[in-house]
Amino acid sequence: MSTAIYQVIFEDLRKKIFSGEVNPGEMLPSESELAKQYNASRVTIRKSLEMLEREKIIRSWHGKGYFVLTPEHERFTLIYDECVDQYESKIQNIQLVEPDEELLHALSLKPRQRAVSIMRRMSDKTHTMILDILYFPYSKGMPLVEAEIKYARLPDLVRSKTSVFSIHTRLEIGAEAVRGEIAKRLELAEGTCVLVTYRYLLNENEQVVAYGKRFLHPAYGRLSAVSGYWAREKAD
Repeated sequence: MSTAIYQVIFEDLRKKIFSGEVNPGEMLPSESELAKQYNASRVTIRKSLEMLEREKIIRSWHGKGYFVLTPEHERFTLIYDECVDQYESKIQNIQLVEPDEELLHALSLKPRQRAVSIMRRMSDKTHTMILDILYFPYSKGMPLVEAEIKYARLPDLVRSKTSVFSIHTRLEIGAEAVRGEIAKRLELAEGTCVLVTYRYLLNENEQVVAYGKRFLHPAYGRLSAVSGYWAREKAD
């Protein structure tokens, strides 16, 4: 199957920019000039230019033309995949907890309302690599059946309350010094700093329906991010 003309033009212009034939800050030839150069209609040229603009490679200035942008090497794209199927997952405990200030704020709990806490250990053959703690507002009569949640991911655990398509996740990344039970289960010395991801599962009304904290053992690995056009392509 032949490649569409606008795609060919897009790739050729992109190649010229990436090779340095056209530098950041410089203006591309006008639509009319490009149409003559590629023996194509202005509509086709405009489609190619719009593709470059969506890629944040060029920017159009009304009444002036299209200018090549400078790559943003100080802005990074982080790819964080929570898939942990390579680890053995085992629930450590399920319990009702009296919420502390952090949990009260995260789940917007009512006075005297308790929360369900589910602690899950994920390990390789020898060590605990991830300690996952999920929190949900508790309501009277809520079943706490281990078999139903053993392998479930965070969105699955609220499926019974709302459509999985009506929820979205906000992720934050930080670090905490682990102590007590968390340090013990991760087999780390008291006060060891570890990477923590904080996950808020929100419904269509932006209400938090679940909150999770994932403690990553230092041996688990590193988060990585990329900047620049070529690196972004590889990440995609």
